[in-house]
Amino acid sequence: MRRLYKTGNIFVAAMIILATVLAIFLPVIDLNEHFQDYLVHFLIFLIFSGLMGLVINNKIVLYTSFSCAAALAIFLKNASNAELKNPKLNEKDKITVVHLNMSLISDIATVQNIIRDSTIDVISFQEYTPDWANIIPLIISSNFPYAYEDVRMDLFGKSIFSRIPIQNPKVIEFLGIPNIELQMEVGEEIFTILSLYLTPALDNRSKGVAKRQIEELNKYCLSEKKTRIIMGEFNQVYWSHDIITFRTKTGLLNSRRNVSPNTFKMPYNHIFYTSNVECYYFDEIRDDSGEYVGSKSSFQLKSDKRKKRKS
Repeated sequence: MRRLYKTGNIFVAAMIILATVLAIFLPVIDLNEHFQDYLVHFLIFLIFSGLMGLVINNKIVLYTSFSCAAALAIFLKNASNAELKNPKLNEKDKITVVHLNMSLISDIATVQNIIRDSTIDVISFQEYTPDWANIIPLIISSNFPYAYEDVRMDLFGKSIFSRIPIQNPKVIEFLGIPNIELQMEVGEEIFTILSLYLTPALDNRSKGVAKRQIEELNKYCLSEKKTRIIMGEFNQVYWSHDIITFRTKTGLLNSRRNVSPNTFKMPYNHIFYTSNVECYYFDEIRDDSGEYVGSKSSFQLKSDKRKKRKS
């Protein structure tokens, strides 16, 4: 009986280790694709499992669960914003951007509440259809007088409204999907803003399309060294293999520090930025009912860069 109990413990420990290895080291395996959205919840399970091992004095489960939880926590933290606290504010050269998915918004009052926020400089709208194009400019133009719109009937429609004058707006395509890129001068720096949409990775075909789009995006970002903010619908969690590869190749940083385990619906829109700026604020935007509709990030030039410019 004791031998059976020990064998069962070893089996459970082996399954925990295998699942953790699949999550961290082998993200391209289809088995991992089915549960990678729930790695935060798996982390909670590992912690709970370790506590159970402590209560029942099962050292195999205890050490295995906590060790795997530590490895997974490090992996998730490395995929998010690595800073443990917000940087100190500089005196100027700041920009605050918001990205909204209009398919998640059913009440115009939600948009009205957002545009009343005087700290916001730029708002990116995804799924900007003709219906929204007839409404949004009427309620936003007084606060955000500069705009570039790419109105479409499908989910690829986009627009960007800004308090800051817009320069060189254009539509660029990655495998036929249009995206908006423009520039704006903030203090002494020119920020390049890209509003992006990637194909949802739902099956083998769409996964391949999303991967090729990211490869095209990699080449585009690396072709010119600019101060960039890339925001939009990546349609993958930020710890997915494709997103991590994209950030590794481009050197872009993640503005999001964590996600809430209170829901099984993980955020798919992200805001990334180049390393010469700092993200000193990030928050999720929710409507009055608490439903997630977008993200907000605030950035500033790094102080060492400012000193270098003055010297």
